[in-house]
Amino acid sequence: MFAYFFVAAIVAAAPQPAPTPTVALKEIGHVRATAACAELAVHANSAISSALRNDLLLTQTIGKLHSVDLDGNPITRRNNLQELGDLAKDLRAQAVSGDREVAHLRDIAAKSSDPEQKQELKKFADELGGALYRQKRIANDLNGLLAAFDYHDMSKLDENTIQVNMMTIGLPTLQTDRPDEKAADGPLGRINNIPHQTSDNILAGRAANDFELRMPDITNDEGQAAEHTAGAVSGC
Repeated sequence: MFAYFFVAAIVAAAPQPAPTPTVALKEIGHVRATAACAELAVHANSAISSALRNDLLLTQTIGKLHSVDLDGNPITRRNNLQELGDLAKDLRAQAVSGDREVAHLRDIAAKSSDPEQKQELKKFADELGGALYRQKRIANDLNGLLAAFDYHDMSKLDENTIQVNMMTIGLPTLQTDRPDEKAADGPLGRINNIPHQTSDNILAGRAANDFELRMPDITNDEGQAAEHTAGAVSGC
């Protein structure tokens, strides 16, 4: 049930694609050699770098989810889950790091004595913070998907434990009231046939599709941030 609830949550409502921004996000180049300008550039470029790195990680993640094999060889499954876990960890770490830099930018904006720069820098920070927030949400949802896969593994482990215990203590094989009904329709059958038995490859593909639908909104936020870059560093 947990797996179905999670997958339903990430595919229930497909967001409308955001308009394509006219300006691409990129790191800030040369600024004036003052302490204030250097501080602004360092925090801005660190936040930008985190967002852009996450864009690449998201592309890798979506590709991996589309091609991953989780229903076959157990060793292949374990290795693939480990790779997806590493991607989720890196995605979240970059987003959290970028959030810290955005917080610094908001502090700088609040202290600015230039009204135009104050406004532009805050807008820049807010838009970039929005992109990082969306990226972190995807990282969290990927972790949720991996938790669902772990739940599947634990359910299978529980089933195997029940079967082994039955053999160890000599309990009879599960029987049913109807001779044409398989033993799998008994308690173990209920474990085998609960909704989480949906193919994990299918669940991974659905997650990939959902993450793809969210990418334009991230790109739009980054483009909106880029449009405020010049104003954010005005005077530098």
